[in-house]
Order: sequence, then structure tokens, then C-alpha cells
Amino acid sequence: MRGLWKILAAGLLLALAACAPSRPAVQEVMLSQELATPVPRATADGLVPLESEGAASSQPRRSEPARPQIAEQERLGTRWGEDIRSPIRFVSLARFWPNRPEAQVTVRYDGRRSAAMGPVSTVRSLPVSDGAVEFSVLGARGTPMRLTPTGGGDLRLQGRSGDLYRLAFSNEGRRTVEVVATVDGLDVLNGRPGTIANRGYVVRPGERLVIEGFRKSEDEVAAFRFAAPDDAYAANTPQGDPRNIGVIGVALFTLDDPANEIVATAPRPFPGDAPRDPRFAPPPTP
Repeated sequence: MRGLWKILAAGLLLALAACAPSRPAVQEVMLSQELATPVPRATADGLVPLESEGAASSQPRRSEPARPQIAEQERLGTRWGEDIRSPIRFVSLARFWPNRPEAQVTVRYDGRRSAAMGPVSTVRSLPVSDGAVEFSVLGARGTPMRLTPTGGGDLRLQGRSGDLYRLAFSNEGRRTVEVVATVDGLDVLNGRPGTIANRGYVVRPGERLVIEGFRKSEDEVAAFRFAAPDDAYAANTPQGDPRNIGVIGVALFTLDDPANEIVATAPRPFPGDAPRDPRFAPPPTP
């Protein structure tokens, strides 16, 4: 009988270990341009409006097509949800084109059910230099949600009040990318009105980034949860504007990162046999 209890206890421990959440990956965040003394890789572990704040556009605004009217009970915002462990560390890298995103996407969400206006997908490929970034919105179970193209070129997402969601990015290219993201017009990192001048998350080639909420510290975020507009974070902070509730914005920038050169180098099957130019001195041996 005692042996049977030992077996049951061992099985219980294994089950608990299997159910235990894995430790979150340490994500990288660009240092803010407001910091006077950058500290590369500090040990702490992104629209945006299409124009930077205070900057006037030199191009005329294009007229947007009329959008379907949304009943008040179908409108959704994003509230400040529960705490989620999400450690970050800061890095200092420069954009190749500081004021010009290589890719942008706008997702308008609500609780309205409607017929699709185009091909429905769960992943949107955003082209950047030397590759693309795969963008998706994940539901509570980690399953990609349906993204429907609209007549104006945006994407539409159907949500449900109370449900959790996350923004996911997979860098399929060969260069490091910066992701600047906003939810309801607010930057997901600093909670201020979105602008492409804000710094964002860093995604290196072959890596995946999941933004789970509004960042509240170096170790935690407040989960994204669909909610009634009055309960949205943007409606309950001085930085928010209720007119922007119901939209997610993403802008991508290519970064000047030494890791790009490593990825771009073609692998060699016999690196020890690589020829060396005899006209120049070899480096010293360690």
C-alpha cells in the first residue's frame, strides 16, 4: 500500500510540473530617445499616427472610404488587465530610416459580426528589408484570430468583451526589426499617445515577439482584454482619447544591428579550409 502511495505521489508531481507555466523569455526594448546616457543591454531584461507629433505632413491626406456604422453595444476597447510576468532588457540600436516605417498595418476591432469583404487569414505578412515579419493576433488559447481585409486597406478583428488577446510577430527575414505598436491610440510601452518617434520592441532574425499587454514595469505588463469602451484604458487615463478606441496600430523599422552581418553570412561546410590572402598579415593568435 505504501508503494502505491509513492507511485501516486510521483505521478502528481509530474502532473504539476507539466502544468507549470514556462519561464517567459526576456524581450528586448529600444532605449528611449529621451534618455541622456544610453546603457546598452542594461540588465533589466509599438499607430500610431502616421506623422510624428508636431510634424506636418508634406503630402495631402487621402480620403478614407466610409466605414460601416457600428452599434454602440458592438463597440469594443481594450482594458488594463491582470498582471503578466514579462521581463525585458534595454538595447541601443539605430534605425536605418528613423522617420519612415518599412511596413505599417492598422487593425480595427469590435464585436460586430459581418460578412468578409476579402480573403480571411490569421497571419499578415509585412515586407521589410531582406524578408518579412509575420503578424498575427492571438486569442486566449494562443490560437491566431481571423483578420479580415476592409475596403480601406485596413484589417478587421472581431473580439468579445472579456477575452484576452496578444500581438505576435515572427521575424522571417535577415535583419533585426523594431516593432512600434499602439492599442486604442496609446503606445504599448509608455502609455502615451502613439507616434512613430517612440521606440519599440526588438525582434532579431528568426525570433518571435509576443506583446501581451501595456507595459507597467521592466518585469510586468497589464494584459490586453477586450472591454466596453467606458472600461478601456484609453478612456481612463489622461493620455487617452476615447475617439481612438477600437484600433491597433503597428509600424516596423529595420535596425542597424551587428547581428545582421552574422545572419547574412552564408554558412560554410569546411570553414577551416577557407583560403587566406597571403599578401596580408594574419591576426595574432590568442
